[in-house]
Formats: sequence, structure tokens, C-alpha cells
Amino acid sequence: MHGWPAFTVSYPKEWPVTPATPGVNFRVAPPRPGLPPSPALVIWAGVWFAPLSDIAKIWISLVGPMGKDFNVIHDKSSKLADGTPVQEAEIEWTIMNGPKINSFLLAAKKDVTWIWVTIHHDQGKMAEDLKGIVRSLKLLPDQEKPVAVPEDVQAWLDQFSSDTVSHDLAKIMGHYSDKYRNNGFPKAMVGMWYQGFPDSPMNYKGGVTSMSATVTVFEPHGDTAYIDGFFPTKFKDDPTTVTPAMGNVQIIKENGQWKWYGNQK
Repeated sequence: MHGWPAFTVSYPKEWPVTPATPGVNFRVAPPRPGLPPSPALVIWAGVWFAPLSDIAKIWISLVGPMGKDFNVIHDKSSKLADGTPVQEAEIEWTIMNGPKINSFLLAAKKDVTWIWVTIHHDQGKMAEDLKGIVRSLKLLPDQEKPVAVPEDVQAWLDQFSSDTVSHDLAKIMGHYSDKYRNNGFPKAMVGMWYQGFPDSPMNYKGGVTSMSATVTVFEPHGDTAYIDGFFPTKFKDDPTTVTPAMGNVQIIKENGQWKWYGNQK
């Protein structure tokens, strides 16, 4: 189960977890001796300031450098079994110097946080049972109640929020461990995002003006802890409050100070 937003996806129990690549939170696939695993189920959850209807366009723009001959078989709005609105798309494409791939994508959204589930297959038309794995996505809002955290963790979260509102990049980056890795990306990539990306807290809609932390999962493990939740946030050019996810991550205590550690194991 993912922390926040809380959700589950059901897949065959014999599919082992495989190393996640950059941009992926979770990946499982049955092994094939001598060949890349297929089908492969990948899951990503994170902040994305875009409508769900853009799913096919966004995915092709991200995967484009690795492939060619993209053909959108279908791209439509739908609903999960519980009525949650989703967007799904099926895309046929050819990986560079590799086989033809069918990818079935589905995305749900909680405020500005996307939950994106995809299955890739290289053996022809996507079977309905594989699509059913993707469509097994189930949101669990009753699992998202706030929890208390130790005083030093709360003080650190409060300071991180304050430093983010200050737009002082040096202070913000001081909250990240030099050993930070998230979806394969190092600390340096976080700094680049804060400085240059239009959806960063420093740039989105005039920049962040207020931020706090709400923790829904906290599991301490010595000098590290698994933490998840969201940041109620306001921006200069938007009167509404949005709730970006913390990101299903770990924190680490270094020299008595908590820092973001990422989702590495």
C-alpha cells in the first residue's frame, strides 16, 4: 500500500519486485531468461500540475527519446470500480533498437498529486487480464488520517516549510542529505527543479507564500524513518490551497539533524 495518497494495486503474487528506474516508484515483472521482463507493471505517484486528459501526450513526451512510431490506440476518460475518475490510454510504439511495445496507462488524481499505473507488454495486443491489473487501482481515503510525529521531526518539518516559503535555495537544500536518492535522482536534481522548473514551489503561480506539513504515515527505524503525508500550500497568484504529496520517502538523522533521504532502500 502506498502512504499518501493511500492506494493499492493488485498483481500476480509470483511477479517479483525489480529495480525501479528514474521516474518510477515501484516496478514488478515476471523474469524471462535471456530477455527483458515482460509484462512489466510500473507505478509512479507525485506532483504534476496538468489535467489527466494530457496523459497520452505527457507519456509520449517523456518516453519519446527511447522510442519511435508512437500510435495512440485509445485515450479516454473512465472510472474505477469505486467511481473515481481516471484517464486511460493504450499506446503502441517501438523501442529504439528493440521490439514493438504495447503500453496501457491509467492515471487518477488527488488534488495536484497524480497516481500513474502503467503496464508494458512486448507480445502483441494488450490482453484484458493485463489491463485488469492496471484497473485494480483502489484509493483508500480512510487510511489517510493525520498522525503525531516526534517533536524534533515536527520542528524540522516546520523549519523546512518556513525555508521553502523564504525561497532561499541554500536553506532549502540544507534539508536534503548528500546521500539523497529519489526514483534514482540525486540531490543535485532537486536543486535544479527548485531553480528551473515551472512547477517548483519557487516558480509555480508566482511562488509559494505559505506551507505546512500534515503527516499521515510515520515509521521510525533507528536513524531513518519512513514518512508520508502532504503539504497544504498556497501560491501568490492562486487563492486556493493545494496539497502536494511528501512523496512516500525516508528521512535520515545526520549529526543530530533530520534530512530528506529519498525513497531508496
